[in-house]
Amino acid sequence: MSTGTFQVDFEHLIRLLAENLYSDPHVAIRELIQNASDSCVRRIAQQALFKPAIHVRIEPNQRLLIVEDNGTGMARDDVVRYLATIGASQTRQVKFSTADQNAAQMLIGQFGIGFLSTFVIGQQVTVDTLAEGSEQSVLWRSQGSADYSLELGTRQTIGTTVTIELEPAFYNLLDESTLRSTIIRYADFIQFPVYLGDDARPINRMNGPWHLDGSEHEYIDYVKHRFGSVPLAVEPIAIKQHNAECSGVLAIMPSSAALKIRPRKLDVFQRRMYVCEDLQLLPDWATFVCGIIDAPLLELVASREGFMIDRPNYRALREALADAVRSFLIRLAQREPATFLQVVKQYNSGIKQAAVNDSQFFAAVADLLTFESDIGPITLSRYLERIPVRAAGERTIFYVLNDLPPSAQQRAIVGARGVPVLHVNLIEEKFLKKYCAARHGVSFQPLTAGIAELLEAETDSQWRKLEQHCAQLGMQVYAMRFEPTNLAALAMRDSDYKREQVVDSLLKGSGSLLDFVQSVGRKRSDDYVLCLNTLNPLIQQLRDGQPSDQRWATVVRALWGYALLSSGIELTPELGEAVQNSQMSLLELALTQG
Repeated sequence: MSTGTFQVDFEHLIRLLAENLYSDPHVAIRELIQNASDSCVRRIAQQALFKPAIHVRIEPNQRLLIVEDNGTGMARDDVVRYLATIGASQTRQVKFSTADQNAAQMLIGQFGIGFLSTFVIGQQVTVDTLAEGSEQSVLWRSQGSADYSLELGTRQTIGTTVTIELEPAFYNLLDESTLRSTIIRYADFIQFPVYLGDDARPINRMNGPWHLDGSEHEYIDYVKHRFGSVPLAVEPIAIKQHNAECSGVLAIMPSSAALKIRPRKLDVFQRRMYVCEDLQLLPDWATFVCGIIDAPLLELVASREGFMIDRPNYRALREALADAVRSFLIRLAQREPATFLQVVKQYNSGIKQAAVNDSQFFAAVADLLTFESDIGPITLSRYLERIPVRAAGERTIFYVLNDLPPSAQQRAIVGARGVPVLHVNLIEEKFLKKYCAARHGVSFQPLTAGIAELLEAETDSQWRKLEQHCAQLGMQVYAMRFEPTNLAALAMRDSDYKREQVVDSLLKGSGSLLDFVQSVGRKRSDDYVLCLNTLNPLIQQLRDGQPSDQRWATVVRALWGYALLSSGIELTPELGEAVQNSQMSLLELALTQG
């Protein structure tokens, strides 16, 4: 057996690691400020009255980006150990050895590879650092290859200066506005002031409102600062459970602003340093919610641009955030109804989908949400107050899908009975199904199928004879009583009249219901029935007329054609021919009588 040793091409390894570890090259700004912050934390632990500060400067003419701090600095041995050794972390070493646990919690660095990100944006990186107790600063220089140089530095005060000679592709960082937004994105909560250029005021806020027990106004102000628009509503959150911990804010933005913010967006920080935009922590149904949180227990991937989502801490936080979103929405519904209705108005389908998916939320808001109807927006509880109660106290919610409007006949019948008709989409149809399943004696019907429930059958034998005479003409006719009285006849599919068939098709779900509705008019003429309105004077004359008279049959067939045309049915060639013949017969009768 023979053995060998791996040969490492350091010339390319450092840049390979740097360029493939980080998806966003601007993360180098985060790493530099984080290192500066950790250095300041270490000095605070040793020197309580120390006033930390981080300065970021650009020198456009020389294409230089400079990050400077007044933290502990590094001695020569530290430079060799931590800058020139991939995976070695001074912060990690101090974190596990320091007796000051408050300081340890403030430290951010973990893996000892963040400094590699500087070689993504820089052709050359120089570190000039002076450690407390050292007489001379150390200057470390590297171009991201296997070699680096060490020499005496020029820094006169304790701390570190990192100078990056930028790659041409990242000259945009020499633009102050770009650099400013990058610093705010990554380091807004760093506890120490970060100064840009000659600004006398720090550009980072250093604290979020949750760090300072802020007011609702302060939460609203910060969400506007972070996302660029005033939110419709905010919810401060503070979760501290086993395996799940975070603090921050949830927000619902105006729908116009939401177009610029991805659904379920969470800006996630860890120990005050921005990590990533996470789209998975919030529940799937919360597409209208966004937020900003600091989550100290989540386990980071090596690049610290994301989390290990298969770990218990991640799953536990996801469940806790689902509870927080649910509580947020329920609080709005119960305590801020005007705001909640504004949210519903802008996110109607999203809110109703959330209720369909989450039973606790559904129970809290089912009677608060409004639906469009032919009398305007209405809640389901108000709707049920307006409709007639049938036998055994049963009530039916009538609706039409938005792309299948009711016919003139249907509108006339429900209007005469004072029954509103809901205009719903497919998500709202699912909501209705869940609503009716949770309430005894309440059902829901598409208007095309459910209109039969608003008709009353006549039992008098004279009307049975009328039905029999019509049957001899090859038509299936029912004598029914319904309003308005001026509506003489109504055409329906036979299965529309047979309620049990309608209910059976409805229980199969939206897909089969759409097929059912869309098939109207695509069947043979004997699939339709004619409902004659016994309250109409013309129909009463038919009842008392002579079926043997050819005029009687002509009028019945004309009513059949009128009912088909008024129902909005899409006529097949067979139906079209039947309607045309009935109309021609009526015209011939009129001319003959003339």
